[in-house]
Amino acid sequence: TRTNKSARFRAIASSSPPEREGRRRQACETSRRIENQSVENTQRNKTSAMGESNSSVDEDLLLKEFFAEVSEVERDNEVVRILSCFKLNPFEFLKLPFDSSLDDVKKQYRKLSLMVHPDKCKHPQAKEAFGAALAKAQQQLLDQQERDYILSQVTAAKEELRAKRKKQLKKDTASKLKSLVDEGKSELEYEQSGEFQQELKLKVRELLTEQEWRRRKMAMRISEEEGRLKKDEEEQKEMWKRKREHEEQWEGTREQRVCFLRLYFYKLTTLADDFTLTVLG
Repeated sequence: TRTNKSARFRAIASSSPPEREGRRRQACETSRRIENQSVENTQRNKTSAMGESNSSVDEDLLLKEFFAEVSEVERDNEVVRILSCFKLNPFEFLKLPFDSSLDDVKKQYRKLSLMVHPDKCKHPQAKEAFGAALAKAQQQLLDQQERDYILSQVTAAKEELRAKRKKQLKKDTASKLKSLVDEGKSELEYEQSGEFQQELKLKVRELLTEQEWRRRKMAMRISEEEGRLKKDEEEQKEMWKRKREHEEQWEGTREQRVCFLRLYFYKLTTLADDFTLTVLG
């Protein structure tokens, strides 16, 4: 390379002034052309990079919008699910099994409340699902008396389903033998199956509905009895009121009655005296 440069320098030095000027101009044009090409390549690379950057920004925005829409759909679906739950079973509102602990209730309530909170969910019934359903369900399960009542119905439902299962096993000899051989393992597996859990859910609904109907009938009877007692009390008060008013009127006319009696006896006395004088005279 050094040899070629020296050769070029010797050629330029040995050439005439016009030739040297022409070669200089040619070198300048070549340098300018190379520089312009470099600038164009740089601008092209910048444009390409900006296009790729804008493309990535657009994709990120589309992804965010998509996930926001999916999240909103999930929130709306959760609101619909909560409002369609069986009203008397708080476990259904919170999507919890019947053996859930108090900590499970609190955690699940926080999770679902964040999903359907009116400030984060645009569903028109989000406020109802959040306040009237979830909050009430958590309150019932945290209240020991309410929780014990619901679990007592769950226990009663399990007993009924077990009795029904025993009747079926008595009819089915093969299942009965299998149950005896497995020493109860098949029954335990059955109670952990999805079929049993669904039957248990429906049976709990049935028992809770019966208990609620009895409670409402009892409340209606109590209300009717209270209404009757209240009516009797009002009638008794009205009777005493009329009696008191009569006594007050009687007492108010006492002077009039006394004057009337005095006048009556005075006239009687006068008539008797006149009659005596007439007879004797």
